[in-house]
Formats: sequence, C-alpha cells, structure tokens
Amino acid sequence: MARKTSAKGLINTHDAGSSVKRQLEVILQVLGGTKTVPQACEELAISESSFHRLREKALSGALEGLAPRPAGRPAKVDDTDPEVKALKDEIQELRIELQCSRVREELALVMPHVLQPAEDEKKTPRGAQEISVRRKGTSGG
Repeated sequence: MARKTSAKGLINTHDAGSSVKRQLEVILQVLGGTKTVPQACEELAISESSFHRLREKALSGALEGLAPRPAGRPAKVDDTDPEVKALKDEIQELRIELQCSRVREELALVMPHVLQPAEDEKKTPRGAQEISVRRKGTSGG
C-alpha cells in the first residue's frame, strides 16, 4: 500500500522562502481542483491576472526542470586557443590596473600629503626661479 503525500509536505522539503512555498502550495491546490482561482487569489491577496502569471511561471519552471538534457558534464571551453588566452591575460592586466587606479584615488582623497613631493624635493617655485634669473641677467649686463 502506497503512502499518501501532501503537496505541503513535499514543498517543505525544499529550500525557499515561506511565501514562495505558500504560493506553490496554493497553485497546486488550484491545479488539483481543491481550490478555485478566486479562492486562491483571496488567500494570496493578489488579482486573478497576477495569479495566472504566477501559475504560468510555476508551470514553465516545472516543465523546464523536467526537460531532458544531454548526459554528462557540459563541454569545456577550449583554453588552448591563443586568442582566448591573450584576451584572458589582457582582462587580468586591466583588472590589476583598475585596482591600482582605485587605490591611488583612495590615497589621493584620504592622504593627499603622501602624493606630494617630500620637503627636500621641493624647490623654489618655477616662477620665482625665472625672476631671479632675469634679475641676475639684467644686473650683469
């Protein structure tokens, strides 16, 4: 003698939010004829058009899950192609450059003094140097 199973019991064995489980349970009750669409809509607090969309989504997902698929693992992408390897290398370099750029930007915003030249590297401003050179040239000439 086979034991009876309930939709609720089967649904609760799966990982999903309680509201999603409740929606599926009500959809199954409508499909099984134990509830009408208006009753289901009232229970879920949705319109009939929303219920029909929800039911269609559930049925599409079920059919997609039951569709036969080729046996075995999916085929691997051929990484031996030199163009694919070159593109992957370029992507990796660009990711590194982007990360470095983000770090430089963060440093510039948080610690701008780090990016300024050290005190011993600072010299007289260029304009002041030009003025002193001109003065020396005119007084000597």
